[in-house]
Amino acid sequence: MMKNALALLAVISVPVLAQDHAPVSSITTATWAQYKDEYQQSPLCAKDEITLWTCETGKRVYSLCSSHEVTRTTGYMQYRAFDHGKLALTYPAEKRSPLGVFVYNSYGSGDASVEFTNNGYGYTLFDALRGDSSIHVVAPSGKQTEIKCGGNQTLQLNYSMRLMYDSGVWAGN
Repeated sequence: MMKNALALLAVISVPVLAQDHAPVSSITTATWAQYKDEYQQSPLCAKDEITLWTCETGKRVYSLCSSHEVTRTTGYMQYRAFDHGKLALTYPAEKRSPLGVFVYNSYGSGDASVEFTNNGYGYTLFDALRGDSSIHVVAPSGKQTEIKCGGNQTLQLNYSMRLMYDSGVWAGN
């Protein structure tokens, strides 16, 4: 009897766990037209791209740029860093689908992040819902650096979240 009850509990629990990672319908049906006025334009993103996240500190600019539509096989996302008048980093180097390149996390607190690794360096673009954003960089040696940014909260916008989900980079997707 106990064995059957545990098996039944396991069968019932699986769909509930799967639903925890899927976004609500207000995210999956969000459109560019609904949210376009919420995005600021970065100088690192072209006019026909969306600036999903940006940080400006002194003479440095960091941005996550995207095509207007992104799926698992079409569209692209690119992280770009501009340092003292020069483009210092474009990741990935080629415009491509972000699947397998970026990981998006949405936290219960409303915070969100995008993570990626390039040449052994781990990057986390952190977007606090209430507070300032930041970039966390972990070098191959383990040394950690935090770059403080202002608040921009664009990773939490429903359209940004839809792009992350549609592209397959939403954690648990």
